[in-house]
Amino acid sequence: MAALLTPEEIVRSLFVALNERDYARAAGAIAEDCEWWSMPAESLHRGPSAIVAGLREFTAAFPDGRADIERVTAAGPVAAAEWVSSGTFRHPFRGREPNGRSFKRRGCSVAEIQGGKIIHYRDYFDRVSLLEQLDLLDLL
Repeated sequence: MAALLTPEEIVRSLFVALNERDYARAAGAIAEDCEWWSMPAESLHRGPSAIVAGLREFTAAFPDGRADIERVTAAGPVAAAEWVSSGTFRHPFRGREPNGRSFKRRGCSVAEIQGGKIIHYRDYFDRVSLLEQLDLLDLL
């Protein structure tokens, strides 16, 4: 039996999979009953299918979008990742037409791992700054 990845390795591999648009590999890191929160938007997605659908929606609108980890700190089953993400609004997003504006944001994600999969995930970032950069403040 292969050894399970550490929480840090799981989080890092998730970011790599998402940047490579390997949604099957990303979904494989997420438990069936995972709760994935975007804290600034107070939105919750449950399970790998819903989570991946939300990630696909975002990357479809921002095809050059990526998130790069700057640091991961792990203790026991929890890993916290500090990251920076960026992208350009090239395709429709939540009923809004693309305007070519770009964003850069910093944030932090906290993941709890159990049995080699993410069971809880929380994203923290400045949503107002993101929407302001994209001229989408009406989405607040």
